Order: sequence, then structure tokens, then C-alpha cells
Amino acid sequence: MTTKRLLCFGDSNTYGWKASLQGPARRYPPSLRWTGRLAHLLGPGWEVVEEGLGGRTLRDHFIVGSGLAVPGAGLCAEDYLPACLLSHLPLDAVIIMLGSNDMKCALNRTAESIAEGMGKLVDLVLSFPWEEVLSYPHPALIIVSPPYIGERKMSLAGERYRGAPEKSRALAALYRKIAEEKGATFVDAAHVLGGEPFGEAHGEDGMHLNEDDHAALALAFRETLLELFPHSA
Repeated sequence: MTTKRLLCFGDSNTYGWKASLQGPARRYPPSLRWTGRLAHLLGPGWEVVEEGLGGRTLRDHFIVGSGLAVPGAGLCAEDYLPACLLSHLPLDAVIIMLGSNDMKCALNRTAESIAEGMGKLVDLVLSFPWEEVLSYPHPALIIVSPPYIGERKMSLAGERYRGAPEKSRALAALYRKIAEEKGATFVDAAHVLGGEPFGEAHGEDGMHLNEDDHAALALAFRETLLELFPHSA
């Protein structure tokens, strides 16, 4: 069986950021973050490539309060993704889970504007003209609406996320429509996480995933990938 390759592209929740209110944050080990769990669940027939970056947005380069300014493409997925795709070809599938950082009020983006940014990434994956120079087909694409933002995060974030709870609850329908129109697959991370508070990331800061969240996402993505590739397990 030919090994299939999956690119997981996202922000700190793809990187595996382990939030802590008592000290500096750390990264979950591969066995606990959803990308590593997914690789284990899929087995030796899949190779999982991790591309998570804390603070990453759909199309903005830097946000005050998001850490160090990153040279080059910075935090902008739209600028970084083309080179990322080319560097990891061949790819059978791509998962993109982004949108949380775009809800920071400093960017002044509506839910519709955030979804438009995701639509541009979908076009990059499904229409990027690498076939002119490389004989690889375009990968299947899964886009993921991020977890909800709720009272726990807002109590810690102050004004940084003003209006974000409402935006976070609007994105699923907007992302789903994009997926249907452009031929991608859609996953709603909030409904995958469930729990209490429902649909939020359950780490200490209300923004980052805890271990159970990572496990739930890994299971959901495995099911989705096996629906797309039924003979790959």
C-alpha cells in the first residue's frame, strides 16, 4: 500500500500549545497533540506533516500582543501557504484549522471577512498551479471552523477579543458554505469538542485545547479521512 501524506496547517492549536495560567506555556508532546494522535490512529499507511504556528491568521502578518514579529510571511497563512504546499508535495490531503486569531478586535474583521480569508486558502490548495511543473494532483481538503470563544477567554482577554464570541459562533455556517461551493470537506471543531462549556477549547485559558480536546479532534479527523480514503486503513 502506498503511503498517503497529510498536511495539518493551523495555529497554536495545531502546534499543540499547552496553556498555563501559572507559568510559561509549553507544547504538548507528539503523543498528546491531535496531529500525533491522528498519525497513530491512521497507522503506517499515512505520513502526517505538522505545520502549526502560534498566532497564525488567515491573511494578516502581525498582531500586537501575538508575540514576536515573524520575518517574511509572518503570521499570514495566505502568504506562507503556497511555499508550504510546494515544500511538502506530494500531498493526498490537507487539513486547515484557522480563524481564532482573526477574531482579535485589533484586526477589525467581521465573521464574513474571516470566512473570505478561508475561501482564499481553499482556492490556493485546490487551484494552485503546481501541475504546470509537477505531475501531482491537488489534495483533498478539509477546512475546520475553530472552537467557540466564551466567557472564560473573555475574562482573561479583556478588550483583545471584543465581539469574538459572536463571530466564533457564526463561522461554522460560513465555512460550511465555502466547503460546499468549492469542493472541500467541512468539520465543525466546536461540535467535535462538545463538553462544558459546549464547543469551547477546554484548556486553562479558554482558548487552547486540553488533552481530551486533542483526542476528540484526532478521532473526528480520522473518521473524515477514512470517508475520503476508504481503502487507506
